[in-house]
Amino acid sequence: MKVYKKINNNVAFCRDANGHELIAIGRGIGFPATPYELNDLSKIDRTFYDVNFNQLEVLNDISEEIFDISIRILELAQKEIEANFNENLVFTLADHINFAIEREKKGIKIKNPLQFDIEYMYPKEMNIGYSAIRIIQKELGINFSRSEAANIAMHLINSEESYGESKRNDNCDVIEEITKIVEKDFDIKVDRKNFNYSRFVSHLEYLLKRKNAGDQISTENKALFNKVGNDFPQSLECVKHIRQYFAEKLNLFPNDEELLYLMLHIDRLCSREDCNH
Repeated sequence: MKVYKKINNNVAFCRDANGHELIAIGRGIGFPATPYELNDLSKIDRTFYDVNFNQLEVLNDISEEIFDISIRILELAQKEIEANFNENLVFTLADHINFAIEREKKGIKIKNPLQFDIEYMYPKEMNIGYSAIRIIQKELGINFSRSEAANIAMHLINSEESYGESKRNDNCDVIEEITKIVEKDFDIKVDRKNFNYSRFVSHLEYLLKRKNAGDQISTENKALFNKVGNDFPQSLECVKHIRQYFAEKLNLFPNDEELLYLMLHIDRLCSREDCNH
């Protein structure tokens, strides 16, 4: 394997025997003067193909500690989440963590408005986010808020190729049928390019993903479900139709807590600016 440019002492641009470019990680492989031929492949711990090389210049300003933490987070995610992650994740995540640390040191606090949604819809990714901020606190002495855990979780979610592509394609027809139910009940045309529609779709995908995984969610919000149903009777009626579709077509039976969140997403989706009446 030819090492032709270092990123840092442990990370380098390489070219394998077939001429394919990659990023290699291994203790000290970036230390010798480049280019050189690396004959002892046992020194390489990890390789990344299909990386966007145009984005990697940012790593020149990122410490090896942060890059190592990013690798540890990716390894945790690969262990806990059944998905293929985009090869660029380890680099974009390192860049994000580096920038987040800079903001934290300057006292700049940015809350993630989607934190609650992420925690509900993607619990595994959120747990990795919490593990990540604990690692950062232990290794670097930086105390991030729970909101930063949600930011890291979003990086994982956006990088999940197997679910992000194949599962969404599998569920496309179901999501379209449910969208039509909403359009019929509200007598509207939903703007499918609107951000709230993306949120709505993500929530539906989560419900379908949960069905496949066999997860169960406890229902503790019965009173809130009734209150929201009273406040938004049209959304409640629509959710009942969707629940009927789930039961008849998919053998899926969402509990009240899940239907509560679905009502809230429908209310957002059907606001005046998000659709045509």
